[in-house]
Amino acid sequence: MWSWIKSLLGDYKGEQATKPIAPIFPTATAATVNTALQIPAIWECTQKIVKAMACLPCDLLREVDSEGNTKLVRSGQIYELLNERPNAHMTPADFFRALTLDYLLHGNAYIRLDKAVGADYIAALTPLNPEQVKVIIDVNGAIIYRYYSRDNTILDYTPEQIAHWKGMGNGIVGLATMDFARTTLDEAVKAQETSADVFKNKGRINGILYSENPLLNRTQIRTFLENFQEMQNAQLGIPFLPQGVKFQNIGLSPAETQLLQTREYIVKEFARWFGIPYGLLTGEATELVDLSNYFYETTILPMCVELEQVLQQKLVKNPRIRVKFRTSVLKRMSDQTRISMQTSYAQNGLRTRNELRREDGYSRIEGADELTAQNNLFPVDKLGEADRTQTPQTPVPEKPVKQ
Repeated sequence: MWSWIKSLLGDYKGEQATKPIAPIFPTATAATVNTALQIPAIWECTQKIVKAMACLPCDLLREVDSEGNTKLVRSGQIYELLNERPNAHMTPADFFRALTLDYLLHGNAYIRLDKAVGADYIAALTPLNPEQVKVIIDVNGAIIYRYYSRDNTILDYTPEQIAHWKGMGNGIVGLATMDFARTTLDEAVKAQETSADVFKNKGRINGILYSENPLLNRTQIRTFLENFQEMQNAQLGIPFLPQGVKFQNIGLSPAETQLLQTREYIVKEFARWFGIPYGLLTGEATELVDLSNYFYETTILPMCVELEQVLQQKLVKNPRIRVKFRTSVLKRMSDQTRISMQTSYAQNGLRTRNELRREDGYSRIEGADELTAQNNLFPVDKLGEADRTQTPQTPVPEKPVKQ
């Protein structure tokens, strides 16, 4: 008889686990959002990713022929939800910002698909707090999204009512990033507490006072300690000790505890957790453009593809319409470099001029929807032959005119 042990990534019924079943250090600081976002490294990491995702236009592309050519869709209920008003309280940037933050900290982002009263179309997209959602597989193998609302009511939603953007996990639910980073978070909290204590004590000396001459009674000891404490509180510099009394330092300085190095190491650790090159957090790298491109390609692009597939499956449901984030806006470089690149696109027939104008926010103009290319290159064996499509040129005389 098999004795099945519940596995984090296993196939089992009931509530799906998002946290470590057996933490390495059970006594580490609890990994709550409130704690995590008070760590500067986590705040900066999440903010960089959240801002990048929130600024991406979400395009709808309709296939217009069997060859896969597409046309931009700029109207309809789905377009309005993704680009104008996801719900009554959020702008598109607010909506994608909230989703991305949930995804980064909890490994899961949930969208409730609210249909219009008495109709069959989706009228609003409402993010649900992952801390209030449990994913359950019932005895029949069906997925249930159990939501614990603020008024202590429990609501069960079907997969048709929820769009679930999940991170790395078993395919049913994502793993909570902060819970798995609990040890690193605990180190960060303790390092921050140590820093606060150092500045709070303002470098006061910690150690043991001892006297070569024994004090007579407890009253003398109490009087001496009170006087010594008054000198420390008065910030008079090095306290004056009576004759025969010596001080032995037992405290560790910030240099000895390598406090600054520890905090720098923690920043690098969270950069790994969130997939951000360390140089982008400090701004001290020499190749920021290359680091930015690496960040976009290895972190932002996979997130975009995942979310595109979720929205495609839950919202569009039309194989001829595709959801596509316009990631090209993330790689906007200097004006000179961008113009050079766009000129190359236009002159080599890779993009129309209206497509390039749209990326820069300009309106469409007539006569700029055709692909064009320069036609001044010939095979080597045909050099010297006339091209009837080109403007006639004045022939070069065989014998040059002598000056």
